[in-house]
Amino acid sequence: MVVHTKPKDRSGYSAVNTEMCERVLVTLLTTFGTMKGTLRLIGGLVPRYLTPAQEPLVPEHFGTSDVDIVLNLQVIAEGENYASLHDQLVERGFRKHSDTNAWRWEFPIPGGSPVLVEFLQGNNADGKPGKEVPIDGEAVSALVIPFAEMSYDWYAEKKIAALLFGDKGQGDAGIVFETIRFADEVVFILLKAISFQNRNEPKDAADLIHVMRYAGAPEDIADKFLDHIKTGKHQTAIETGLNALQICFAEGNDNVEGYLLTGPVRYGQFLHGTDASLEDERVRDQRFAAGLVTEVLRLIEEGRN
Repeated sequence: MVVHTKPKDRSGYSAVNTEMCERVLVTLLTTFGTMKGTLRLIGGLVPRYLTPAQEPLVPEHFGTSDVDIVLNLQVIAEGENYASLHDQLVERGFRKHSDTNAWRWEFPIPGGSPVLVEFLQGNNADGKPGKEVPIDGEAVSALVIPFAEMSYDWYAEKKIAALLFGDKGQGDAGIVFETIRFADEVVFILLKAISFQNRNEPKDAADLIHVMRYAGAPEDIADKFLDHIKTGKHQTAIETGLNALQICFAEGNDNVEGYLLTGPVRYGQFLHGTDASLEDERVRDQRFAAGLVTEVLRLIEEGRN
């Protein structure tokens, strides 16, 4: 499981940190060369592209401090010889986050905190969730996480321009245009719901609600879920994610009111912290989150019947 300390509320994130993450992302893409098209972005940087800010209707997303990349190891293995991936990463300025694993790397930011980079892999890897799968011998690996393979089939694309970091991470190498491929709305919501059920991180709840709220009306979100369901693909992943949404966020769990569930509570805490003076604001947003998820789930169920 991917576990590291994250800020518990929105005050721990900034636009500057998020911009650094984007620069690290495009620098990483150049490291993979012609295989860059096989990389899928998931995690907290995705809302920047799924729900771009359009004030005042769509506020800027809270941001992120890390870059989560899903690798398709089978495609990589059938492609170029990546025996030197470790050396290429180091040459571009990346370094291992620790000596205890090879799937978590980081990129030092002059005058700031390093950007964490995590290499991940879906269930169709040669391993169980939580196991490291080697890419470059023992030098680079990917961590298997449940259902990340959905992002291979269901993703969106966007061309972005960003300032490339120079060799060894020093200075810059000019602005580049790169096409990034990232989890679509359905995959993002499902993976965040499953992750939240596993980790109970406030940021996961906030990311999930932000995308569900601003990627379209509840009817639009439900229609996208129904379109994915009709393909017959990844059915276990879909049901697991929908169940996590129901149990953690929605009305209809015995006699427990939805806004009192851990999902809406963590959402409110991420937005407003835990100060007692902001209880009314937290409860307001808890009720909104529970109502939104409940409505989307109702529309999905209605469309399936």
